[in-house]
Amino acid sequence: MGRIMSNQRLWRRLGYVGRPPSQVSEPIIHGVSLGSWATKVFRCDRRDLVIALNERTYLTVLFPLAPRVQFRLHFASALANVLQDLGISEAIVRAESAAVEFEPLARLTNRSMTGTLNDLEFHCGIELEYHEDLRTVQRNLNEIPHVNRDPCIPIDAVNQLFEAAPVSRSLTAH
Repeated sequence: MGRIMSNQRLWRRLGYVGRPPSQVSEPIIHGVSLGSWATKVFRCDRRDLVIALNERTYLTVLFPLAPRVQFRLHFASALANVLQDLGISEAIVRAESAAVEFEPLARLTNRSMTGTLNDLEFHCGIELEYHEDLRTVQRNLNEIPHVNRDPCIPIDAVNQLFEAAPVSRSLTAH
């Protein structure tokens, strides 16, 4: 079972002020699920966006925060979109996106993940200068290589995890 770990700003925006966060030391992953996610909110062009980074594969998901009561629904939908774009089987897409509905929310304490989220926010800002469609931006963010990762590109890591057919790089819009 994974967790959705949010930075302090997102924690407050989701209405968890005053509630003690559960501390997560290590993700608990059963089977071949994606597992835990690190998330943060940022503002771009007068809209609040959430970046979610999968701890296991560095798969990146991008979605609007508003309305905040639909946070998990938007998250699940964006995750389904990226997995479909990668050619993952429909059964896995449904299972992984449904898991987001049940994963507990915890405080993000991993500095490495926080730093990577900050880097992705920077790249996202650049992508949003060229593309308005969040799904296109999300696809492009998943082609960014990450240091000290094997495989270093998130789409390759997801394909390896689910043993899917190789992804054609032509699926992404640059």
